[in-house]
Amino acid sequence: MRDFQFLEELEKTPNLSQRELSNKFGIALGVTNACLKRMARRGWIRLRKIPPRRIGYYLTPKGFAEKAKLTMTFLSYNIHHYSRLKAMIGERFLEMASQGVKRIVFYGVSEEMEVAYVTLQGTNMELVAIVDDNDDVKGKNILGREARDPGELDNVRADAILITSIQDREKIRKSLKKRKHKTKLFTIS
Repeated sequence: MRDFQFLEELEKTPNLSQRELSNKFGIALGVTNACLKRMARRGWIRLRKIPPRRIGYYLTPKGFAEKAKLTMTFLSYNIHHYSRLKAMIGERFLEMASQGVKRIVFYGVSEEMEVAYVTLQGTNMELVAIVDDNDDVKGKNILGREARDPGELDNVRADAILITSIQDREKIRKSLKKRKHKTKLFTIS
């Protein structure tokens, strides 16, 4: 993944400094240096001095070929991940439907929520609200709905809440437990 990110960034901006690269990807300067040296040894990049006292990193034909290969690997992984996630969410919706759920709330704005929304279109359930704890999200238009504060859950007539953020699911569970919310609760995984 790091090789792909580096090659992609260097193709766009070959005159980035090692410090700029390390800051961009949040890694140590020494790791960035080691990666660039390894890429140069493998023949993926060539170094050229550029004034003042800097070095430009240019992709070679071998580097472009490696980037193309890594791009295909990355896309294949993402498609597989999307398919698995969609299948998991589909199973959860079947479970919800078997329990009589018709109206649901998505709790947690995330990429998983977008997959849940796409998957929801193939069901008889209705999305009645999207809620999130993040103040930066509240009030914004998300999938044609205004993201709401979780405090408004009592005002929403829903049969169930689906936690749509895998990363924040435990935090969301604790928040709902603290609020003593009685609506059925489901998670993606």
